[in-house]
Amino acid sequence: MTGRLKAACLFEPRRADCWDSSAFDVYVNGEYLPIILIETLAASTAPLVPGGPPRQLEIPLLDTLSERCMEVLYTEHHLRVFCVMITAPNTLPRVVKNGRKDIGNMLCRREFDNGSLPCVHVQFGVERAVQNLPVGDDPVGGIWSPMSAQARQELLMMQEKQYSGVDHREVVIDDRTSTPLNQFTNIQDLFQWRVSRQSEELAYCTVDGRGKEGKGVTWKKLDLKIAAVAAYLKNKIKVQQGDRVLLMYTHSEDFVYAVHACFCLGAVAIPMAPVDANRLNEDAPALLSMISDFRIKAILVNNDVDQLLKQKPISQHLKQSAVILKVNLPPVWNTTKPPKQSHGCRDLGFTIKPSWVQPGFPVLVWVYWTPDQRRVAVQLGHNTIMALCKVQKETCQMTSNRPVLACVRSTMGLGFIHMCLMGIYLGKTVLMLPCNHC
Repeated sequence: MTGRLKAACLFEPRRADCWDSSAFDVYVNGEYLPIILIETLAASTAPLVPGGPPRQLEIPLLDTLSERCMEVLYTEHHLRVFCVMITAPNTLPRVVKNGRKDIGNMLCRREFDNGSLPCVHVQFGVERAVQNLPVGDDPVGGIWSPMSAQARQELLMMQEKQYSGVDHREVVIDDRTSTPLNQFTNIQDLFQWRVSRQSEELAYCTVDGRGKEGKGVTWKKLDLKIAAVAAYLKNKIKVQQGDRVLLMYTHSEDFVYAVHACFCLGAVAIPMAPVDANRLNEDAPALLSMISDFRIKAILVNNDVDQLLKQKPISQHLKQSAVILKVNLPPVWNTTKPPKQSHGCRDLGFTIKPSWVQPGFPVLVWVYWTPDQRRVAVQLGHNTIMALCKVQKETCQMTSNRPVLACVRSTMGLGFIHMCLMGIYLGKTVLMLPCNHC
């Protein structure tokens, strides 16, 4: 089979040299179907010269190679290939056989089951390989065709109807003070209201893996910390209304301070998880594309991320990739220890302007990454943020009697809401648990 695969590579016009190959089968929908593994130089990202930038993958070439592999094996052996996985040379697990190292099929199958095969390209051939897929009443038109719709209506004609309702709750009451929370147009005004009424109560507290509480932050101290970061952004970095700021923090209070400081200044906060030194080939292009597309003015970090970005392999990789992609890296600012402030946000004039709470005014951007490294960005305004808090409180029946636990994925979604918003919305302590203990 290796000879056939190499022949398929030779027939490719751009000559994607096939280094080695292997195959094993998996049980899919009642039958055993083959999975092909190919090692080829076309899948290597090694630099052309020592110390140079990594090579970019030619995705069209890998697509053509996968399709050619499926076609050759089906034509010559009538083999219906379920999946073709392409890796760089010498990356698949090997065993010593007859005095030489060969790819271990069972080791490959084990790593496939564990999801740890170092593949750079995967292509499925479900239409040709899986032949016992179920079909509906109309195999050609599909499930939304008139024929299928009529069959579905006839089947459900005598069935009892199902009714669904929506709870349109316009007024949300704070259970501690019986104050309508919907009178606040933004989270920052609600935060200042909390500071004025429960300034000495605990707002944030870290908890280690053994359940031991660390040093807490009261509402008054939280206001001072946010004011200090906001003053640092305004005076030192010159952050203004509408500037896009990338927030790259570990799971810490520093991230909360930076988020609310951006809210106070009218800047657009764009949280992003710290880059991973073991996945620079994915994280570096993702970071640079965000810097270019969103026109990032500054990158805000804490001590941990600052030390991470200063590591020689990471800094060199980012600089070389930025030169290739023609992206100007913005300055990196550490906000862990800004100059102390003795006054809060309201006293220093860091308040929300009426124009900032209008629908359509960007305040926050959540960035989602699909498994194939495609980016989906969601823009949120103050009205959307307050609506999310309201839905979360009423749906989960959250009260101020129990603290909020913030532990995972604090850069977007529910993790961000619990970490940065729900403690303020409920007026209750947020317990921060390290991510590695979740």
